[in-house]
Amino acid sequence: MDGVILDTEKLLMECWKEAGEEFNICVTNEHLSKMRGGTTAVIKGIFENIFGTNIDFEAVRILKEKIKDDYILKNGIPVKEGIEDLFKYIKSKNIKIGLATSTIEDTAKKYLQQVDLYKYFDITMYGDKIENGKPNPEIYLKACEKLCVKPKDALVFEDSRNGIWAGYNAGCDVVMVIDIDDTYEDTEDKIILKIDDYKKGIEFLETLKEN
Repeated sequence: MDGVILDTEKLLMECWKEAGEEFNICVTNEHLSKMRGGTTAVIKGIFENIFGTNIDFEAVRILKEKIKDDYILKNGIPVKEGIEDLFKYIKSKNIKIGLATSTIEDTAKKYLQQVDLYKYFDITMYGDKIENGKPNPEIYLKACEKLCVKPKDALVFEDSRNGIWAGYNAGCDVVMVIDIDDTYEDTEDKIILKIDDYKKGIEFLETLKEN
């Protein structure tokens, strides 16, 4: 969801940095690149590996969430340009759309309903409904099961390293959506396409139809 549907990764990066400053730690994009796409449990493990267990991860996370919520309350939720056009195109071809997000259900559903995009999903899978977060493939395997499609017949759109690995590990083809990071050294051979706007995503789906 974040970085693929909602244009929130840049916002989250600033929120992590601001929260980190309150605890006298410097949270950089290099750190966040390792965390993006992960569930809270996955992020906590990475965070403590970087900053140690003396820093209260939960306190930092709660402050980050408050900073984010305050921004959204004032400015609304930013949406990725062209994503609704992609959804409309996919639905016009009678193709199912599933959501597989590490975000918990209450938050994800609330945000997607606020921007009127929740209606496009045939099924949803959330970070609090799985045992193992991305890069583990569990969320994509369960999403495919709910969609009644084989993983090899599913196409995943992901922006994060953890998400790309999760889709690949599930046996799906993966399209990387460029957001904050435009490359990851260990995922270049795990993706079939890299796009920087959703017009290119639609063009790619058109080639699949032709084939």
